[in-house]
Amino acid sequence: MGDAMKSESSIAVDIGNCRIKIGRFTSREGSIPECAESLVFLLSDEKEWATALRELAEANPDATAVIAGSNQAGIKTFLNSWPGDWPEPTLIRSSENFPLEIRADEPRKVGLDRLLNAVAVNRLRNTTQPAVIVDCGTATTVDFVAESGAFGGGAILPGFGLSARALHEYTDALPRISLQELTSQVEISGKNGLLPLGKNTRAAIQSGIFWGQIGAIRELVGRISADVTSPQLFLTGGGSSTLAPFLPNAIHCPFLPLQGMLLVSKNC
Repeated sequence: MGDAMKSESSIAVDIGNCRIKIGRFTSREGSIPECAESLVFLLSDEKEWATALRELAEANPDATAVIAGSNQAGIKTFLNSWPGDWPEPTLIRSSENFPLEIRADEPRKVGLDRLLNAVAVNRLRNTTQPAVIVDCGTATTVDFVAESGAFGGGAILPGFGLSARALHEYTDALPRISLQELTSQVEISGKNGLLPLGKNTRAAIQSGIFWGQIGAIRELVGRISADVTSPQLFLTGGGSSTLAPFLPNAIHCPFLPLQGMLLVSKNC
């Protein structure tokens, strides 16, 4: 098919406060990178992710790599385990070279993950429509991308895990609900979701966290969309699989930040 159809292999790494997300992508000129393999590790499980990193290097010796994240200490730790015979990764430290207009009071202080999502969505959305992006991780963000492609700002609220942690740590008696427990209960409950009336404390917390998150997202999406015509809704983040069945109009794109990194890295 010639060089025009030749695909390239790339590695993208997102280092957050608690987790490391690694994706191996293939891409062709002019297309958005497609995820061929994804891995998620706790930042504290250094032995596991360091082993995975070496295996990726051995299997993809010529792959380019890009790293970004909110955890600067975590990035430093990660780089200390970077295989010496692998090409040095590109580090995304600021949004200065992003192919994105940022309509915010202080553009350089907007979280990189939010802007990377916008870069990727601008390659995915219908260019005649604006977009709303919901990213459910440690925090949940609901952001707006104008029809012109400009990032227009948004809202930030606690994600599932942060809400559960706050209820446990700032009360005397409420138990800690893990994200795994919440996700499992939602899966067991099926398409209608958790019963809103919890019959015990754990069930009541699960209901409040889950439906509170769904309700807040729906309200924000509605208000952000009120003055624009037919925005497309995109959903990403670690909690997106749990949310997806209850946001049926959303386009589920679990790898948006990693895809955004790879697109941005071409300008670095």
